Amino acid sequence: MILLQRLEKVLLAVCIVVVVAVAVTPLAWMMLTSLKPSLIAVASPPQILFTPTLEHYIALFSGGDAGSTLGLAFVNSIVVTAVSMLLTIAIACPAAYALSRLRPAGTASLTVFIIGVRMLPPIVLVVPLFRFLQPLGLNDTYLALLVPYVGLSIPLAVWMLIGFFQNLPRELEEAAMIDGCGRLGAFWHVILPLAAPGMAATSIFTGLLAWNDLVFSLPLTTTRAVTMPVIAARMRVEEGVLWGQLGAVSTIMIVPVILLTFFVQRHIVSGIASGAVKG
Repeated sequence: MILLQRLEKVLLAVCIVVVVAVAVTPLAWMMLTSLKPSLIAVASPPQILFTPTLEHYIALFSGGDAGSTLGLAFVNSIVVTAVSMLLTIAIACPAAYALSRLRPAGTASLTVFIIGVRMLPPIVLVVPLFRFLQPLGLNDTYLALLVPYVGLSIPLAVWMLIGFFQNLPRELEEAAMIDGCGRLGAFWHVILPLAAPGMAATSIFTGLLAWNDLVFSLPLTTTRAVTMPVIAARMRVEEGVLWGQLGAVSTIMIVPVILLTFFVQRHIVSGIASGAVKG
């Protein structure tokens, strides 16, 4: 019996190591590529041992217009992602609360319809959205990106938050309303503070959709509103792919995500465990 338990622990440890290796290896390889000299970055077979260099980062930030474009793209990505997250949560929270607590007629069908909208392939919206925004002069603006980002993020956010709100005891709202709060007051003063973990988890998932998007940002932006994925796509030139600079751009892209996830990881785990995966 003891031997079997030890064997289970060993197998579990091996599985964890394999999963972590599969998840971390591509990121580590990308970061290593950004530190390799140009000739070694494209060497075949790949070279593991090399002298690290910052030449690709220097080329990105000191490349004249390219350097300024990278800085602009980084700022654009942060602004668009942050505003998208805020607008999505501001709209999704009341909607999810109403569907989970008030239960209007047709709630089940409406919930299925909402998540069904998210299953729509984003690529089918690009041409209609481009044709709609172009006459209004809104292409290459933040609004051109916020419309699809918020529109496609709301269904996912509502679906996730419904499960979390359903997991909160109704007695909390009832007690608040007995003490004089209305439905809106109970939602604002009682439910929203308790929903912080679920909102944090939902914000991360919806924010990643905007941060990593290339489907909308590539055709809808050119100069003023370009984002980091667009800059990464431009690393493919006539001579081929600039692997070193592509690794550098990708590394710069993942740093804010890693930092944000690190600071809110407690809320993410709590949100997912408490209600984000509840039906």
